[in-house]
Amino acid sequence: MILAWAASVIVGRARLGGIPCGVITAETRSVISRVPADPANPQSEAQTVNQAGQVWYPDSAYKTAQAISDIAKEGLPLFIFANWRGFSGGMKDMYDQAS
Repeated sequence: MILAWAASVIVGRARLGGIPCGVITAETRSVISRVPADPANPQSEAQTVNQAGQVWYPDSAYKTAQAISDIAKEGLPLFIFANWRGFSGGMKDMYDQAS
């Protein structure tokens, strides 16, 4: 289990009035993303990247999509607290996720 994966979005299950449901919300605080070194590249180094709160990054968008799919398969109602400021979909972010 990867505990800090896509930490800029929070997903989970809850009970509202005793009814099970899924919940998705944005992390409002800044988070630190750790990118490991590429084992195939001897010159690469591990990196630490600061990510602003309330921003959807490619990894958090993927985590959100996975959570929506899982919650739908479970047949649970879903609550999304949509307080995101925006989506970080620049060329660098997309390249970093594709490579």
